[in-house]
Amino acid sequence: MNRHSATRRHFLGQAGAGLVAAAFGTTSQAATYPVRPITLIVPFAPGGPTDASARLFAKAMGGLLAQPILVDNRPGAGGTLGGGIAARAAPDGYTLLWGGTSTIAVAPGLYASLPYDPITSFQPISRAVTGPLVLCVSGKHDYTTVEDLAAQARQRPGQLNYGSSGVGSILHLTGEMFKSSADIDIVHVPYKGASLILTDLTSGLLQMAFLGMGHAMAHTKEIRILATAGRQRSAQLPKVPTMIESGQRDFESMEWFGLLAPAGISPEVLARLSDAYTRASQMKEVRDGVSHLELEPVNESPEHFRLAIASEGAKWKTIIKNARISI
Repeated sequence: MNRHSATRRHFLGQAGAGLVAAAFGTTSQAATYPVRPITLIVPFAPGGPTDASARLFAKAMGGLLAQPILVDNRPGAGGTLGGGIAARAAPDGYTLLWGGTSTIAVAPGLYASLPYDPITSFQPISRAVTGPLVLCVSGKHDYTTVEDLAAQARQRPGQLNYGSSGVGSILHLTGEMFKSSADIDIVHVPYKGASLILTDLTSGLLQMAFLGMGHAMAHTKEIRILATAGRQRSAQLPKVPTMIESGQRDFESMEWFGLLAPAGISPEVLARLSDAYTRASQMKEVRDGVSHLELEPVNESPEHFRLAIASEGAKWKTIIKNARISI
C-alpha cells in the first residue's frame, strides 16, 4: 500500500469516527435532555393573561422535566422583539417562545420587516390556550343585540366609535373585521390598554369594543356582552350567541398563545417537550388556572399548530390590507 492510500484511509477512518461520535453525542444529549434550566421567552410585560398562562405551563412542565423553566419577559414592538430573540436562539431546547396571535399571526401582515418568519423560524410544539374575543357595549346605551348595534351604526354612519389597545392590535383588527362584515362605518379610537377602554366604555363615552373575555367578565355590571367571536358558544357564557349566530358570516377572532421552539430542534428533544406539554395540559391545577383566566386549554399536534399559524396569518394579513392599516 502506497503512502497516499494509507493517508487517505486514515483520514476517512477518522472522519467516519467523528460522524459516529457526533451522532452519538446528539442522541446522548437528547436522551439526557434537559440538563440545565430552560428559558421561556414571553414577548410581553408581566401581568395579564399572556404572562399568567405562560407561568402556569412553565411551572408544570418544569416539574415534569426535572428542570426549572424560567420565564423571561421581553416586551416591545408588539411582541416582535421577543419573537426575534427566540428565533435567533440555539435550537437545543433550552430557549422556547410563548407565541400568540399578535406575535405569530398578526405581525407578519403588519410590519414591513420582521426579525423572524412565523413559519420557517420556529418549530411549533402546541397551541396551549385559546379564548374568543367578545363584543361589548356600554351599559349606558340600549343596544341589546349585534343586529341592533349594526342597524344603529348604519343609521348614524361615522358617529359610533369602538376602542382598541392600539393600532394593529388584535382588538383593532377585530373591530375592522366587524366594520367590514356588517358593512358599517364606525370610528376607531386607540387606547394604551384595556383598562382605559373599560373606563370610557363604562362611562358611555365609548359605544363598543372587542375585549378579551377576562377583562369583560370582570365588568359585567357596567357593560353588556352582545356576542362572542368563537365558532361555538363559550362554556363561560353559554347563553351569549356567537357573532356568526348574530348574522356575521365566518366571523371568528380568538386570542391564543402557544409553545414554540427555534427551527432546527432535534426530533428527540421536540418529542420530549411535546410529551411534557401534553401531560402538563392535563393537570388539574393547570386546567383550573387557565379557566380562572377565562381561557380554554388546547392540546394539538405540532403539525396542526403549524397549519393554524398559516391560516390565521393569511386571515389577518387580508384584513390589514383591506383596512389599509400601517404602523
